[in-house]
Amino acid sequence: MRVLYMSHRYHTNQNTIMKGWVENGHKICFLSQYAGKIEDYTYVQPIIVGYSALFRLIDYIYVHILFRKNPYAMDMKLKCGVPPIFRLFKIIKEFKPDVAILRERSVYTICTTAICRLLHIPAILYNLSPVWDKPRKMDLAHKIVWKLVPEYRMTPSLLVGTDYSGLVKDEKGYFAPFLMEPKVSPENKSYFKNDRINIFSIGKYLEQKNHFMMIKAVEELLKNYPLHLTIAGEVSNNFHREHFRKLKKYIKEHHLEKHVTLLQNLNKEQVFAQYAQADIYVLPGTHEAASVTMIEAMAFSVPAVSGTDNGTASYIEEGINGYVFKDCSLEDLKKKLELIICDRENIPKMGKAGYEHVLANFQFANYYRVVEEILRNS
Repeated sequence: MRVLYMSHRYHTNQNTIMKGWVENGHKICFLSQYAGKIEDYTYVQPIIVGYSALFRLIDYIYVHILFRKNPYAMDMKLKCGVPPIFRLFKIIKEFKPDVAILRERSVYTICTTAICRLLHIPAILYNLSPVWDKPRKMDLAHKIVWKLVPEYRMTPSLLVGTDYSGLVKDEKGYFAPFLMEPKVSPENKSYFKNDRINIFSIGKYLEQKNHFMMIKAVEELLKNYPLHLTIAGEVSNNFHREHFRKLKKYIKEHHLEKHVTLLQNLNKEQVFAQYAQADIYVLPGTHEAASVTMIEAMAFSVPAVSGTDNGTASYIEEGINGYVFKDCSLEDLKKKLELIICDRENIPKMGKAGYEHVLANFQFANYYRVVEEILRNS
């Protein structure tokens, strides 16, 4: 099969999917709107298609002049970015894909969908909106967008959190899980380095990642348990740097230097090295569309803890391979952490369950079956 991907960037969590396609004899063409700061092209070298000249001018004015104080201004291009149409058409026509998988409902995807329809190429939408979600908005603008993008879609999120109450199933939305190769088996995993419980957390240094809440939870639990927290995150702009500075100040003022370590801009190998040394992984942030870190941790035989406002919180089997706490609740985060650390035997037991969960449910065969099913039904 010849498979075309189109996304705003080549995210590292695509690697296992690309490896699966390549190792099973398929041909891949990955189109990227721009290149990220840290990307791993081991299996696929993406084509950076970019944006039209007019949109680049608009984007510069928007990001650097009109909304220069907004840390999320640069995200405007994810929804509104306009491709160089003729270049995009030429690349797709020359590759002749059997299927196109297009990221998000955006102007870029609308343009790519139009090309695929013109060339009679089946297209699947890929986004992070869960299969089970609130009822669709039925206003005219949303109806028009749905008509202009692929009808069938795949998503790595079943629902946000773990509660199905009030949610409606998208009958043309298919659950295609994130993929993760097993990394460290329970038999080869070492726990409690330096005779303490080592907690790892990763996320950009932004307020929504709830780093302060994470540090405060550890600070309070230190009264009864020997803990060490390591936070790894991206520092690539002034907003990140300011948040990082505030965290360092808090750690110093509260005399936590021996108990909390802050790391910056780790590459994938360095992140994996942190998982290998961790006993528990925590994702404390809010507004997490769908984090792959749940199963990254489990692949290293590490129990995972997540807030409810995360599209992959359902990857956690509560009490078996981790816990889910109430969004932004310091008290519930402490409660769920203590359920694990109150007995050290919980950690290797839950780590083993997480590793087995990855082997059973997050391999390429699980993903490939979904693509086949959508193509049969579309």
